[in-house]
Amino acid sequence: MATMDEFRHEAKELLSRRQAAERLTDIAYALTMGPPLELRVGSHQISVPIPDELLLEGEMTSEGERVRLELELSWPRAASNARPAR
Repeated sequence: MATMDEFRHEAKELLSRRQAAERLTDIAYALTMGPPLELRVGSHQISVPIPDELLLEGEMTSEGERVRLELELSWPRAASNARPAR
């Protein structure tokens, strides 16, 4: 299992509503259980250290036939208990 150094992964997947909920539930469970956050990206698994406080940003838009909900969690890499920049 790799630890987070430099990492970027972008993907689009077509999921059922239930699959999307399960993915979000897995992330929420991992955040609840505490660091590190273990993520699977394709055939790789990455361990991401997280602090006790995170910055959550969100945006919801409606354009034509599509509704888009974006949620972004961010935190500093340094200390695991550092506060995120606001």
